[in-house]
Amino acid sequence: MTKPSSILIMKAHPLANWSEHELSIVRRFIFDGIRGLNEQHNTRWRRFWSRIWKAEVGQVFQFDNVVERSGPYHRMHMGMEQRLFESQERWPQLEPFRDWLKVGAAWGDYQVGPRGALRFVPRSTSYELCSDDEMREVHAAMLAFLRTPYAQRRLWPHLQPAKRAEMLESVLARREDDGGQP
Repeated sequence: MTKPSSILIMKAHPLANWSEHELSIVRRFIFDGIRGLNEQHNTRWRRFWSRIWKAEVGQVFQFDNVVERSGPYHRMHMGMEQRLFESQERWPQLEPFRDWLKVGAAWGDYQVGPRGALRFVPRSTSYELCSDDEMREVHAAMLAFLRTPYAQRRLWPHLQPAKRAEMLESVLARREDDGGQP
């Protein structure tokens, strides 16, 4: 099963300031425009909105949204990683290179090491452990990291800064069999 994306929302304004006409439009949309698949789910949907309706300003809610991972997007991202790996000379193996990208994109968690020091451990981008939303976010963060002088200097230390940026963009532009667009 694909990991859900958690969405945190907050009640931002009191409904007392809304006109009855505005409230009726909102009610019509959330109760008539969208319904549960059956009576049980419809009851849950209405209860969820009742809690939001009655909440105080600033109260936070979380809901989980499960969206299947996009196969074409995943292949496009993995193709980008593979092309970058093949174009650089620093890492002899793909997995350490991927970990470097994840660290640069801040895709991981701090954990306490065996001697009590904090260390950054990259997270997985597997289908089971990374939602579609998270995959898109980590991809964007990796692109931002790759466009930094620091990352480009690590990938191609023998090139001048302008040529490094040019090299990165040429590798990113090649999408022969990636199956999608970033």
